[in-house]
Amino acid sequence: MRVHIKEEALEYEGFVKIDKAQLKFEKFNGKMSEMITRYRYYRGDAVAVIIYDSSRERVLLIRQFRYAVHARTGDGWFVECVAGMQEDGERLEDVACREVLEETGLKLARLELIAEYFFSPGRCSDKVHMFLGTLQNAEQSLGVHGLVHEGEDIQAYWVHLREALEMVKKGKINDVKTMVGLFLLQSRIGLAQDKVVSPPFEFSS
Repeated sequence: MRVHIKEEALEYEGFVKIDKAQLKFEKFNGKMSEMITRYRYYRGDAVAVIIYDSSRERVLLIRQFRYAVHARTGDGWFVECVAGMQEDGERLEDVACREVLEETGLKLARLELIAEYFFSPGRCSDKVHMFLGTLQNAEQSLGVHGLVHEGEDIQAYWVHLREALEMVKKGKINDVKTMVGLFLLQSRIGLAQDKVVSPPFEFSS
């Protein structure tokens, strides 16, 4: 595919960066498009972790305040999986371990990368790297965690996988990364409507 970029410039640099580009692209008929203007914003890639306890068929979710959700709905308490931003030069696995420890107080035993996707390709070039993880000690007590200097107040709790999937259906979980992770986990372990099958997967270290 041919793309001719006439001009590209940084329009804004702050919490996120915004680029503006004037370009032409090759259409399906082989001809070049007219000159168009497109924007993209980027902050950095994110890492998300669906933590699964196969012995009790449950997933570890978190609840925290999200201002953007509050501004739209009036209710800012949001249910999602553990996630965080990748720093420059940081390995994805290290991001996963760091975020799980910060947000739940727990340590990971194994990780498996199960998906990488663009969450908003029409305007953002950042990706989400989705991991499936198991804990060193799934029986460890849970509580409220998060980084004080970042204003975090995060509650971690276990939910049966079947209940978590019902929460998605009822709109109680409407975070896309968490939905993707739950559906991939459901597919991986073969969770049927009336039956739960033990997970046939192995994690890579």
